[in-house]
Amino acid sequence: MQQEKKGRTYVFGFEEEWRDFEKRNAAFLERFPRLEQTMHSAFGTRNLSEPIDKFVFMFGRVCVEDFFEILLCCANGNGQAAQKLLRGLYERAVTLRYLREHPSEIDDFLDYFHVNQRKLMIACEQTMGKGTFTPEHVAEIEKSYEEVKDRFMITDCEECDTKRLNHTWSKLDFVSMANKTALGKLIVPGYIIPLRQAHATVASMTSRMAAGENDAISFIDTAQRKEADNALRVSHNIILDVLRVEDEQFNTPGLKEQNESCLQDFVDIWQNRPVPKY
Repeated sequence: MQQEKKGRTYVFGFEEEWRDFEKRNAAFLERFPRLEQTMHSAFGTRNLSEPIDKFVFMFGRVCVEDFFEILLCCANGNGQAAQKLLRGLYERAVTLRYLREHPSEIDDFLDYFHVNQRKLMIACEQTMGKGTFTPEHVAEIEKSYEEVKDRFMITDCEECDTKRLNHTWSKLDFVSMANKTALGKLIVPGYIIPLRQAHATVASMTSRMAAGENDAISFIDTAQRKEADNALRVSHNIILDVLRVEDEQFNTPGLKEQNESCLQDFVDIWQNRPVPKY
């Protein structure tokens, strides 16, 4: 994207990185049209009534959006940005896979929305003052919260038998949830490593820092191509599982065969490239 203003041209993207990305990932780009077509097959318009069906379809489509955002960052050499987005894709894909295999928990996932809405309302009123929400809106949020809150209470102290509201919709912590799915094997490259960039950590600082003589330090402002390619590999792996979930849920004609072709493409693309060392 280019924009000219007052004699200057702003380029939103790095053409040199596009060319280098294309050279490094020629095999991926050659096979990419098949992956893109498979996504179209999986996410065509559907008429759905069951909550689990709506969830699997829409949440899977959000994962596709995540994948394309990661691809955009990778193609521009923004490897650290891609890593930050990778964490979100992995978390959504794990949740998608877990709830596909445990559909009885879908109501908990959906109803925790009302808990989060109340948390948002309280935060807004604490920072922006009372009156941010209309009395009618407050009453609606409180009513919905009261209807579901008991399902999300957990033991705070066993000795005094006190309870508190859980911070999330499931009593499982996320790592335990991931390990109950096929995506558990990607917990390190898909979640733990990306968290170092997504959160305020020492690693997020030192990964961009160069040390010289006499305690001189400087910021590394060049492209992060290794991190970009690592994010591409892992996100490619994750999105294949998302597509398998869609096939398992809806049994779309021809999708299984397309998924198998995409899996073979993944093997062909990445099998001869060294696994990254962290």
